[in-house]
Amino acid sequence: MRALRIGILLGFRQIQRASKWTTLLIVFVMMLTFLNLIAVSGILVGLIEGAERAVRENALGDIIVTPLDDEDRILETMSFVQSIETYPEINTYSVRYSGNAILEANYKERRDLSGERDTAAVVVTGIDPTQEDTMSSLASILRDGEYLRADEEGYILIGAYYLKEYAELFGDVFDSIDVKTGDTVRLSYGDISKEFIVKGVIESKVDEVNFSTYIPEKEFRRIFGRLDRNADQIVMRTNLPSQNLAVANNIREGELGRYAKIQTFEESLPKFLIDIKNTFNVLGSFIGSIGLVVASITIFIIIFINAVSRRRHIGILKGIGIDRRVIEIAYVMQAAFYALAGSFLGALFTYGFLVPYFEENPIQFPFSDGILSAEPETTFWKFVTLFIVTLVAGFIPAWLIVRQNTLNSILGRK
Repeated sequence: MRALRIGILLGFRQIQRASKWTTLLIVFVMMLTFLNLIAVSGILVGLIEGAERAVRENALGDIIVTPLDDEDRILETMSFVQSIETYPEINTYSVRYSGNAILEANYKERRDLSGERDTAAVVVTGIDPTQEDTMSSLASILRDGEYLRADEEGYILIGAYYLKEYAELFGDVFDSIDVKTGDTVRLSYGDISKEFIVKGVIESKVDEVNFSTYIPEKEFRRIFGRLDRNADQIVMRTNLPSQNLAVANNIREGELGRYAKIQTFEESLPKFLIDIKNTFNVLGSFIGSIGLVVASITIFIIIFINAVSRRRHIGILKGIGIDRRVIEIAYVMQAAFYALAGSFLGALFTYGFLVPYFEENPIQFPFSDGILSAEPETTFWKFVTLFIVTLVAGFIPAWLIVRQNTLNSILGRK
């Protein structure tokens, strides 16, 4: 402990006497190294987390109820709804009905009945417009037009992928029709057909939303003959994400657990998506490690030059009885100061500016709004790695100089 105290004192005095510009430059290099460790992997992982966030907000919510593997629909749907309303942890929910149909666009203008029809096989989702908007904010992702109203009939919302003008951007690989807001289309299911006015176009970075059309629940059940009111999907949003698992377990353990499959959003994520996130994290860490190596070499060179230039002073300290461990600790303390100061400024910049900035201004990718993912626990372990590497880089040059002969060091001989 005595050696540690003296070593820290000597290291602190050396930092005080060092050039302020040199110290600032070293701290700046360490800050950039820390940011490199955090930002590269954070942006790569943020691509996937941005996509997950969009799916959670605009499609699946926090808890998802789907039919059992051997059933087509959720049994006792109305019992589910009544149960959901008794949970104070559940903020809102939406009951969805889903079916496949044919959407036709040019049936009025087509004079030749044998001519090519402008049709697309679409997924039709029946919703309560008001309830759905509270759940997924569907009205906020309208590309154009207006949102559905619960008190009107004969209107439909169409996902962007079903529009020809949008599908052409992807090489026309989607089954699409040539319509715009205000046009009339015909929805056909078996022998049943009904005309709808396109009230709006939905565009999201969630494929599930873009590959769907939306009509009011009452009209859906009439067209598709769904008189039993058993739904295809129920999605819920809790007040706090930490409540998801507890609420899902309560529903699963009750009587309703026998009628449907209940999963949290995290449980519903496919394994390949989790694997991609882990791969991006490893890739980002590998790229960031290059900066870590550069920073360690920088610290090594700086400490080595500093120790060589003070070689005679080190020899005198050894000559008057200062233990070599004290001198090594002094130089390690300098390296620790650079690592701590740089990491502190880097963390301050990351959480004080970068994370809030990317939250407000996400990177626009085709499949997600990219954010900067910087989990505090991950950041802490990356700091620990940077700190240890810096300590080693500071110790080695000090050890090389201190181990030299005391008399040779004083006289400046090799």
